[in-house]
Amino acid sequence: MVLPTRPPRNAFNAFMRRIYNPMGFSKAYNFILWFIFAGALFGFVLARFIYLDFSGTFCPSTSKGATGAAPGECYWYTTFSQYKIGILLHLGCVLPSGLLAVVQFIPVVRHKWILVHRLNGYLVLLLFLLSTVGALMIARHAFGGGLDTQAAVGTLSIGCLTSFVLAWVNIKRLQIEQHRAWMLRGWFYAGSIITSRIVLIIAATAISTSNNYYTSRPCAQLAYIHKSQAQTLRYYPSCASFFNMTNPGQEAVVHASMANGVSSEIGVALGLSFGMALWMALAIHAVGIEVYLHLTPREAERLRKVSYQRQMEAGMKNPGSAGLTADRLGDSEPWEGNARKVSESTLGTSDVE
Repeated sequence: MVLPTRPPRNAFNAFMRRIYNPMGFSKAYNFILWFIFAGALFGFVLARFIYLDFSGTFCPSTSKGATGAAPGECYWYTTFSQYKIGILLHLGCVLPSGLLAVVQFIPVVRHKWILVHRLNGYLVLLLFLLSTVGALMIARHAFGGGLDTQAAVGTLSIGCLTSFVLAWVNIKRLQIEQHRAWMLRGWFYAGSIITSRIVLIIAATAISTSNNYYTSRPCAQLAYIHKSQAQTLRYYPSCASFFNMTNPGQEAVVHASMANGVSSEIGVALGLSFGMALWMALAIHAVGIEVYLHLTPREAERLRKVSYQRQMEAGMKNPGSAGLTADRLGDSEPWEGNARKVSESTLGTSDVE
């Protein structure tokens, strides 16, 4: 528990301290940021745990109603085993990984239960790695599987995994401020999938309003969506060659619209919007985390002094810069570590890692 050094400003501040001080937070703004962003991740993950019931909720039978996947996606997941393995691997690993990641950012866990923090961290990273493999396996057909979607999934995967590897290397070198920065980057990049859902709905609604977006889908997938030959041909007469087997690979042009209540058109509206939404969300999160890191230089400097002391105690070369720091790898001015600077006041608890 953090003991406050200043009296509360008002009754509300005193009340809030009774909530966030036992969790290890010493500053209200850090608790607020954790509550907003970790809370969003926590809620998003919990809401999707029902998708682990693949055949009952995510891709149920016709009699069970709507699916958890976008309209038409379950055609790929239920017809082709490699895509089913990919989606099950992704959902089965990314959901518990996101839930456990929330625990990693609670200060009291890092300061009082260090072994729990370390073991949980390794488990989170292993689960996230496996979930990324699953995401790459399904990228070809997720939300239409356009090149924009495939590139966005690939870029997000590279960004997250690179950040986590750099965070791991730095903590092994006891470079705590760099570990903090790269962990925050990695999870902010990963969190873009939440923001992308908001952008997705806005974009899908916008292109439905414009009423002039179209793309093609395989007739086999359209038949899966509409369940019957008559219903499929009603909307897509060009699929006749698919049903009479003269062209099994026949595709049909589908209108993108959320407004008409036609499942195939809703699926296309979401598919056309998803790649753009993921790119936009990733850009927002990438810029946002850099702004945050640049607005918290005192915390980074405090943690670097902590790193200096621990690296000195471990007998490492270049204490204060034993990890992947700019003064070692780039043209930054050398960091001037000095044991006299590392006082008890600088070695207090940290709110973020």
